[in-house]
Amino acid sequence: MSLFSGWILASIEKNKLNELEAYANEIHQEKVDFTGIVHETKPTSTGWRAKIKLSVFKTDSTQFSEKNTYLFVYGKKIESPNIGSKISGFGQFKQFQGKRNPGDFNFRSFFTRKHILGKVFCDKKIKPIVQSSEGLSYIASLNSIRQGVKDIFSKYTDSDTGGMLTALILGEKSFVDEGLRESFVKTGVIHVLAVSGLHVGYVLLVLSLLTSILRIPWGWDRFFIILGLILFCLLTGMKPSVIRASLMASLFLLSPVMNRTSSNWNIIGTSAILILIFNPLSFLDLGFLLSFFAVISIIYFYGYFETHLPDWINPSKINNSILKFTIGLFFVSIAAQIGTLPITAYTFGQAPLISSIANVFIVPLIGLLVALGFAIIGFSWMPFLPEYLGESAWALQWIIKNIADIFASFPYATLQLSSIGLIEIFIYIFTTTSLILLINVAQRKMAIFTLLISINLIIWPTVLKDKNITDILFLDVGQGDATLIRFPNGTTMLVDAGFRSLREDMGERVVVPVLNHLGIDKIDWLVMSHPHSDHIGGVSAVVEAVRVDTVWDTYIDYKSGTYQYLLKLFNEKNIIREIPIRGNIKPLTENSSAYFYTPDSIYVHSQHNVNNASIVFTLKIGANSVLFTGDLEEEGDHVLSGFKSFLKSDILKVAHHGSITSSTEHFLKEVHPDYAIVSVGEGNKFRHPSSIVMDRFRKLDIKIKRTDYLGAVWFKTNGTEIWEHQWK
Repeated sequence: MSLFSGWILASIEKNKLNELEAYANEIHQEKVDFTGIVHETKPTSTGWRAKIKLSVFKTDSTQFSEKNTYLFVYGKKIESPNIGSKISGFGQFKQFQGKRNPGDFNFRSFFTRKHILGKVFCDKKIKPIVQSSEGLSYIASLNSIRQGVKDIFSKYTDSDTGGMLTALILGEKSFVDEGLRESFVKTGVIHVLAVSGLHVGYVLLVLSLLTSILRIPWGWDRFFIILGLILFCLLTGMKPSVIRASLMASLFLLSPVMNRTSSNWNIIGTSAILILIFNPLSFLDLGFLLSFFAVISIIYFYGYFETHLPDWINPSKINNSILKFTIGLFFVSIAAQIGTLPITAYTFGQAPLISSIANVFIVPLIGLLVALGFAIIGFSWMPFLPEYLGESAWALQWIIKNIADIFASFPYATLQLSSIGLIEIFIYIFTTTSLILLINVAQRKMAIFTLLISINLIIWPTVLKDKNITDILFLDVGQGDATLIRFPNGTTMLVDAGFRSLREDMGERVVVPVLNHLGIDKIDWLVMSHPHSDHIGGVSAVVEAVRVDTVWDTYIDYKSGTYQYLLKLFNEKNIIREIPIRGNIKPLTENSSAYFYTPDSIYVHSQHNVNNASIVFTLKIGANSVLFTGDLEEEGDHVLSGFKSFLKSDILKVAHHGSITSSTEHFLKEVHPDYAIVSVGEGNKFRHPSSIVMDRFRKLDIKIKRTDYLGAVWFKTNGTEIWEHQWK
């Protein structure tokens, strides 16, 4: 009932946020004036970022007046503004990035749900004006406390230990060692770094101990603990999981004071409704869902385990306290994972396989580390003792890190999953229910029934699926090219793999995650259209991540470090390297072939033009076809003219990102595509695509699909007709 109410409230609130998102989209990249109060700040690689609550926000033509709306402001001054102060400034507004490729995280939706309009990059000549503090003294006070805690950790611990304690007690994970974070992700214990119910439990123990030491009378001690939990919620940024756990603890503590009998289910429901009344969009928050599903799952399944497990492994029947605690923690972890696995698999595309075992070792140590953290804070005024506590915290952090590294090094510590949908989630629910019911002899008929439902959900979608579909996915890799083709028999082709620079690798950031999302672990044909880095920069990441059978390369002997490294890598991994021959036809599957028009060895060697050395080919799939042109320029267009009607295609992958040097009118008339795909980076320095070239497409009634506007563009064909697949 609580979840249904949450869904209704969230739907109402979502309509308001759609208007916020539409406005942000309308003013994207415009110059704006803003005024607001600073709520939080953090350093960046070039300066700082402040989150401000807007009081004034306007462009030359619009003024935004929505209350409770925030903005990220980026500045390049050495010192960031003070929290609680009011600042004004001027700069370029940018909307958050939405889903650009299948499997991407939707930052636009995430921040919009938090009522953050977008981000403003202040102009170099215009500095944010820091004015006197106005009305947010409580935020400034909280920040002073948080900063004081961080200063204590910085004084008495090393950077790794201090970063971990800051994450565990204040919820700031930006200071956590990246290697430790990666190990925690692989072992499925990353939840210990996200302040949640586990940490509220530790705080509850500390507060309970304090009430005993201070001898606070019964009844008042509970109010003291609740006040402590409220302060902890404020210090950790009012995260849904912390609010949920604190609310549940508070309701449980108040029950005897109000002469009420506490019920776990009533407490969970009341907590959910209270959170959703004040923030309906918490229903869509990952932390809220994981927190509540974990608790519900623990209460239900752990109780089921205690009732039906055999005595030798049943925590409630074991007398040895250490063994009882260890086995109990293991089954609590199993119970929590049963409830949260569908959410984590759907969101992150992976499932940790050893997290229940890793939790047994790591969670108790995390509890000790949290206790040490509070002790360092509590005794920071004393001489000597904080130093000893800091050394102990370092030793404990070192042990935790090494245990996590050991578990992370296990093969298949994490199972990589392809795209998860509702059918897969229902299969999981029915299969899990069946396995749990099998524990109880009396419920085995029901177990078989649920298992049969699961089997049907596996079989029928496979039987009814159209097995003749080829996917053609033009990825958004910014100012570069990458196209993934998946044939009906499961074989795959990748045409280019995006760019790589000092700051980012599109193979690693885009191509490999898309392959993982789609469950692709092998590339049968990897086409390097020509050896420019915006086309082949991401190839090394792909080759390292998945198995590649054959690479198609061009004739030109290019001396760049990237290209020479790839040739060496292909040799090391025994990847076949072929140079297609002009005029050849390469059969790919029963219904598809590649028709090669270039490279022509004589032309390539005489021109010394890398762009015109591009592999140009038509991918024919039944009656449909796609023409790939690399970075072919005008001279190259003329070389293709002899193929005439062979060039006719349904889709043209536009050459050279729509540059004025390519896509001549004569060439476009020969190809006469229905769609033109322009792979181009937003606001690129080359000003691609050319408006003249775009006008040529419009003049010939060719539909233009630009990746800078749309993100990835996905087509499907059954060999008879071709259509655009709406994947977002």
